[in-house]
Amino acid sequence: GEFVCDGYKMLLEAIQFGAKITSVLWKDEAKAVSGLDCKMQYVAPAELFDYASAMKNSPGPLFTVAIPEADTQKDLHCAIVLEGVQDPGNVGTVVRTANAFGIDAVILTGDCADLYNPKTVRSTMGAIFRQRVIICTLDELAKLLDENSLPLYGAALSDKALSILDVDVKNAAV
Repeated sequence: GEFVCDGYKMLLEAIQFGAKITSVLWKDEAKAVSGLDCKMQYVAPAELFDYASAMKNSPGPLFTVAIPEADTQKDLHCAIVLEGVQDPGNVGTVVRTANAFGIDAVILTGDCADLYNPKTVRSTMGAIFRQRVIICTLDELAKLLDENSLPLYGAALSDKALSILDVDVKNAAV
């Protein structure tokens, strides 16, 4: 029910966007952070902290965040669908990019990398706290797109495919 994040910038993003921070592990000394409402805060010596962090030479802090409940009720007008994307860095990058372009949701289906894998979380660069992400089966995807009247376009590298620039994807899932 929780995931791990690493870094001061990520902590500030979590606070700014209302994530429920459940614990914080500081490296060498605790810092006062405006808006941080977390009773479980600890300090570890650098050697122990470096052992706990997945990042090499992380300045910290490490912190845990409660996984938010899925939001499938809000209307969808445009979405990016990832099916079977297994690289955590790629999943995180798509979440970050979708957020930058104002996409309503990123939908993960099939055998995608875990959204809460530390590498995925890190590659979102804080967008995990701002971008709506829906994790569902293919059947649930079909129902969700049908309920929102969104056509699903597949992206493929082919000489015969239309360019994405020539397709109206404003009210679609790609």
